[in-house]
Amino acid sequence: MAERVKSKKPEIEGLITGILSNAKSAGAHELKAWKKPEADLRRLVKHDYVTSLRRNMDYHQLRQLVDAFNELLPEFNRETTGMMSIDRFSEMASDMKFHFKAEPYEGPEGLALRGFYVTRNQGVLKRPLIYVNTAHHPLAVSATFCHELAHHFSSELFEAQADEPVHFFFDADYAAHLNEPGELASDAMVSLAAYPEPMARKAFASEWNWGLVARAKNLPEAALAEVQKHLKKIYGFNLMERIPPDRRLHYLAGMIHYAKLRWALLIEFDL
Repeated sequence: MAERVKSKKPEIEGLITGILSNAKSAGAHELKAWKKPEADLRRLVKHDYVTSLRRNMDYHQLRQLVDAFNELLPEFNRETTGMMSIDRFSEMASDMKFHFKAEPYEGPEGLALRGFYVTRNQGVLKRPLIYVNTAHHPLAVSATFCHELAHHFSSELFEAQADEPVHFFFDADYAAHLNEPGELASDAMVSLAAYPEPMARKAFASEWNWGLVARAKNLPEAALAEVQKHLKKIYGFNLMERIPPDRRLHYLAGMIHYAKLRWALLIEFDL
């Protein structure tokens, strides 16, 4: 195995500290949304995800991302990608030659931040950087790493824009991701990792015809129950048992978002 990529170099630590200190100003809109999670939750519940996929998802790029994940995780979208350890993430970073940093960041409103990805375009790095905030539930940490890994693959495959060297991921305003192709593609990889095709076909079975009139708006109660059952069985995640009351709406919004996105991916792209 290649030598593990280390992020304890002074310039890397300084870069991370600087990005974290600027996260509040960079994510002002998201932080505002984070303080009122019920608003985002209402938007997600009402939103038609199929329409968002048709407007903002490039199918060929989506397939390239899926292929990239398949090379790394051969059972991707065939079996559930379980919760991996921080050490496993570090090993993957070493093999793929990018910097990786995992540490808790709570601070003032720090829990709103899930992580970020820094491209080579930042100017300081010879390799990209992924940071994940381990103050979150382990399931959220795994989802964050998957999301940022998708940004990394996108950067390598599709040449990320130079004017966007840092991609922040906030635990808020998921509805905004539905209009941002890069964020939507990264979220799609999280959905496929969490809910592989066999599980998705069982959870999101529907009697109506999937075609030009397909919609993914109102998530059926039976589908949500299957999602909750799956998360508890595979990840030991129970919203009411392990999540502090003041953060349950944030996690519920994420649960609804990724479930509806997975449903839409099945409907629109048969994935």
